[in-house]
Amino acid sequence: SSGDEHFWRFVTNHAHVLERISADPNSRLRDIAVSVGITERTAAHIVNDLEQAGYLTKTRDGRRNRYEVHGELPLRHPRHRHRTVGDLIRFLETGDGTPTTSRP
Repeated sequence: SSGDEHFWRFVTNHAHVLERISADPNSRLRDIAVSVGITERTAAHIVNDLEQAGYLTKTRDGRRNRYEVHGELPLRHPRHRHRTVGDLIRFLETGDGTPTTSRP
């Protein structure tokens, strides 16, 4: 057995991709993939999912893409619809690799 068939995370790759794009709206797929620990192809699929669901808008800026995260939108799960994407991103933000402290 490979040992990672029971590997799981509390936070999905979709959430990590959103947080990364929110931190840098000019992120390249390659950078997003490396940051999240996924393949570039998976990152492209996730960005497409997020765009199709309306959580992200992608615009062409020269040879690059620029993204806009719609942080005011509610989370998808019915139990968490009172929270927004922005709430999730603020929860995930670390900046320097350390957990954020609560904000006033």
